[in-house]
Amino acid sequence: MVLDQPPYLAPTEVCPGIFQVAIPIPIPLKYVNCYLCQGPSGWTLVDTGFHDALAMDAWPRAWAELGIRAQDIDRILVTHYHPDHLGAAGWLQQLTGAPVYLHEPEARQVELFWGGGMAAQAARLQTFFAAEGMPEETAAAMSRHHHEQYGNVRPLPQLTPLPTGAKLRVGSGQYEALWMPGHSDGLAVFWDESTGILLANDMILDKITPNVSLWPDCRPNPLADYLASLDRVAKLGARLALPGHRNVIMDVAGRAAAIRAHHAERLDRMEAVCGAGATAWEVCEQVFSPATLTVHQIRFAMSETLAHLVYLEGLGRVVRLASGRWIRVRG
Repeated sequence: MVLDQPPYLAPTEVCPGIFQVAIPIPIPLKYVNCYLCQGPSGWTLVDTGFHDALAMDAWPRAWAELGIRAQDIDRILVTHYHPDHLGAAGWLQQLTGAPVYLHEPEARQVELFWGGGMAAQAARLQTFFAAEGMPEETAAAMSRHHHEQYGNVRPLPQLTPLPTGAKLRVGSGQYEALWMPGHSDGLAVFWDESTGILLANDMILDKITPNVSLWPDCRPNPLADYLASLDRVAKLGARLALPGHRNVIMDVAGRAAAIRAHHAERLDRMEAVCGAGATAWEVCEQVFSPATLTVHQIRFAMSETLAHLVYLEGLGRVVRLASGRWIRVRG
């Protein structure tokens, strides 16, 4: 599948002093929402896009339109390790000289997926997916795809870790790092209680649902993590959530309820597909139709299938047999 290159979009002020910068990305989502936040002595940049030609073109254009220079960026905040959020952080750090902050528990994910553990993780992905019924050729493509991300995240930034609960000035606000695992193991949202603004990244999205994936050598039940995090986000009382993709969200609790309902429906569907026995790949084929997807999308479809099956297993609704097939437990 060949994707059209998404065009550059001008920054949009989504609330006083905070500008949404939609950085084009070469995957079906088309854009990642990054943010420039104006403070009394400089600007905070939140998330980055891939380190590719699209981001290297878009960032200087966005700065020019806002009348700022690279050296006016006094801090960079990365919300999680995914390459559309982390990828250009090292390049931007070189341009701006700014420190790059990341929630401390997420630093392990950076090392595992993009640092010294990257090659081993790519090999584990192939073995992991093949053991769940994915055809060997497709599983090998998952490993190759992971290696192909190398250039999109290099150079890695020098990270300044933020402990859970730490307060960080972002523009003119003080935001608290709240650990919300699920979409990634160490993902944090950043919450300014005084304004009711939530830097939500991919924790909660409008119209689409964040991917929740099971990966080798990561947390064992990411959907359980995610649903617990979703409940906590719903209770914050945010008046405005600034997400990593698509539209801003004003009814955060309502959107959280809709996402929870989506997962309940998907769990029912996957339990039914398991029936008298199915591999995770066969469940993925029924639910996501991977023949119609890009390699990037197949990777997430399979890992999300596994996240739902593991969650169902924890509820006692399915079991994984020694043969590798998942079977419905009938009450």
